[in-house]
Amino acid sequence: MTTRRHFVQAASTALALQSVRGAEPDPDFVKAMQAVQSAIPTAEADPQRPRYHFHPPANWTNDPNGTIFYKGWNHLFYQLNPFAARIGSQHWGHARSRDLVNWEHLPIAIWPSTEKGERFIYSGGAAIASDGRPRLIYTSIGHPQPEQWMVTPKDDDLFEWEKYPGNPVLTQAAHGDSPVNQWRDPFLFHENGRAYMVCGGSIPGGRGGAGQVQLYRAEKDDLSQWKHLGAVFHSPERDIFNIECPNLFKLDGKWVLVFSPHRPCEYYVGDLDVARVRFTPETHGVLDPGDAYASNISVDGGGRTILWLWGRTNTPPDKGWGSVITMPRVLSIGADGFLRQTPVPEFETLRGEPKSIGPASLEKPLMVNGVPGDSTEIEAEFTGSGSYGFELRRDAEGKPGIVVSIQGQYLNVGTARTYLGNTGRNKLRIFLDKRCIEVYCNDGIAAVFNWVEAADDAQGISVFGQSGGRGPRGNSGSSGRAAPTPPRLESLKVWPMKAATFNMDRFHV
Repeated sequence: MTTRRHFVQAASTALALQSVRGAEPDPDFVKAMQAVQSAIPTAEADPQRPRYHFHPPANWTNDPNGTIFYKGWNHLFYQLNPFAARIGSQHWGHARSRDLVNWEHLPIAIWPSTEKGERFIYSGGAAIASDGRPRLIYTSIGHPQPEQWMVTPKDDDLFEWEKYPGNPVLTQAAHGDSPVNQWRDPFLFHENGRAYMVCGGSIPGGRGGAGQVQLYRAEKDDLSQWKHLGAVFHSPERDIFNIECPNLFKLDGKWVLVFSPHRPCEYYVGDLDVARVRFTPETHGVLDPGDAYASNISVDGGGRTILWLWGRTNTPPDKGWGSVITMPRVLSIGADGFLRQTPVPEFETLRGEPKSIGPASLEKPLMVNGVPGDSTEIEAEFTGSGSYGFELRRDAEGKPGIVVSIQGQYLNVGTARTYLGNTGRNKLRIFLDKRCIEVYCNDGIAAVFNWVEAADDAQGISVFGQSGGRGPRGNSGSSGRAAPTPPRLESLKVWPMKAATFNMDRFHV
């Protein structure tokens, strides 16, 4: 319900934005905004819509874009289809947050300039230019070849953006006689006082091992001119035929390359020699084996390196929404040289009163009652061998919407599986949020996002354990050459999770 206070705030904001935009906003912008607004009632009516994962006001999102911290705000741009709850008609949506949990939706930031031949606004990145203000660079689609275009802020709150009149700032001509196929998704970073950019794509002449990451250096301080330095990375894996959304950034004294190879995102940790245009990998891993994709990176006001991912939810389009952005994850490098991923601790502010259980043996399943099972944080610690974990979103007949289990050296989240290593004690942290789930194991050694298919009233939570490596549904686990130690629940806490705030006061034409 709109109160008088909200009406006055919205009217004041509208007048402020009108003074920035001028009296007549772009008709394409108005059409896109109205399309999103008209879909909001349908999206909000779906009881399976996540409550604390970031999502647009309505319709479709995919890649996080241009993530940047500026003047006390974390800014998230994202791929948005304003017109339907399915992929297509890419624009850049925009939101900002003080705490990475609660968000303020802002007007659509970038839409196709149809009069200039643009059809889609593909993914890209952000950086601070020499004047201390951000620039966004994205892949512009609709021309004979993809082009990289830049936009600049019209106000210091970053509510309104305008396209650089000298666009494009980078074209295929930079590659000379060696064009790059599927060339897109710029990501920007600074090193030794200079601005650099990487883009993904592949080299012509076949699919096997053709994925590359190209490196560019800014030749002007306003980031309006770039020079191609060469391919900084060439995939050593023959089945990677193309690379999307490359992110190259410094972390804990090393360099990290994250990319999306048309399968779960992968990463390398290593060293970067800019002068020789060479990234040298040392360790290699899968970022998230679940249904997450298309990463972006930011550094927040506390200096934390934050990972953002598109979380697919497989939502029927008639629900008025599709997909989310995963919970922002703090990245670090472990002593073994591999990445660690943990959710930002600010999500703990959404916790309700906890329910605690354990220690307990698991000769028979343990039911967790008294907490809602669809918007919940679960923290548990297990010891022993065999197979153990949770059946979640159980219905009245006991059928789970998803199973989270540890079997031997592996973590399973639904159909996704990732390697943990050999350990006799495992700690799980699970975030259930209606139609999606995120699982973190052993302080971030593994992180998995997946979607959940369950009825609205399927709220049951069950803890199970079985020696000999067979789970409650016959899944095989560890071989157990020695006599297995029965699995045991050492501790369990379950918190009901409140909804995050998604403020709509500024989301209007």
